[in-house]
Amino acid sequence: MQRRTFLGGLAFSCSASAVLAQAPWPARPVRLVVPLPPGGAADGVARGIAQHLQGALNTPWVVENRPGASGTIGADLVAKAAPDGHTFLSHTSAITIQPHMGSAPYDVLRDFVPVAQTIAGSYVLVVPPSFPADNLRGWIATVRRAPGRYSYGSHGSGSGPHLAMELLKEAADLFIVHVPFRGAAPALQELLAGRLDMAFETTFAALPHIRTGRLKAIALGGPRTLEALPGVGTVAEVFTGFDTDGWQGVFAPAGTPPEIVRRVGEETGHALRAPALAQRIVELGFRPVGNTPEQFAAVVQADYKKWGRVVRERRILADQ
Repeated sequence: MQRRTFLGGLAFSCSASAVLAQAPWPARPVRLVVPLPPGGAADGVARGIAQHLQGALNTPWVVENRPGASGTIGADLVAKAAPDGHTFLSHTSAITIQPHMGSAPYDVLRDFVPVAQTIAGSYVLVVPPSFPADNLRGWIATVRRAPGRYSYGSHGSGSGPHLAMELLKEAADLFIVHVPFRGAAPALQELLAGRLDMAFETTFAALPHIRTGRLKAIALGGPRTLEALPGVGTVAEVFTGFDTDGWQGVFAPAGTPPEIVRRVGEETGHALRAPALAQRIVELGFRPVGNTPEQFAAVVQADYKKWGRVVRERRILADQ
């Protein structure tokens, strides 16, 4: 298979680059497409960054929510947009999973250029407060004693929480029954009602319920502990190298001039270092990042490869 890299999206003919470089930029308001509904953490982070970019570039940045089809509708809109620096995408790590589920009408490694990773956040393994274990080793021992007895919920087949649990099941050699739901809200509702035994949830969704005692945190799926969850360890402390970190980042259509990509990436980093936005991100249970296009490309490529393997080897199929 021919090797592809995101950085290849930055390369195009010298004549095309020269023509675009001569045009004023931004020449009109810039769209930042968020392929998720308004009001969530991903939307809030995107709006904070857009506000900074608007001031830094002295041009309106309009956040456009285009939810649907697990984010593929909004992403496809950006993939097909003119690569002139007036359309960007703010998406989550789901963009590296969807192609392996057969649900992406675009090629993630060909049709986008990474601009900057904005945040990273771990999934957290949670159980009802009555579950007879308080840490990961105890959780493993409990589940292992009763193969097939316990069930876990997810946001749907192929969702991040689903693949995170499948990766943990593989690492610990466990049999747990998967119960997919259509979205995050119904899965969390069933868990809170005690009709599910466990789930990997986003820290954003789980934190309020952990703080009130309605859920118990067992372990974080990412390689780092979180300030928002003191005392909660990581799966990597038991299984070296285990990492289900999710993230959010800014992309541009392939062919966008590299000088524009670089400028937007730099200003995104400035936005994430602003104390107010950085503190808000930490409070939501995430980490502000703000890396370079090359660094973000490496993150996306690694996740694309990792989740592709999990989907193939665990024989994960999309919901019908």
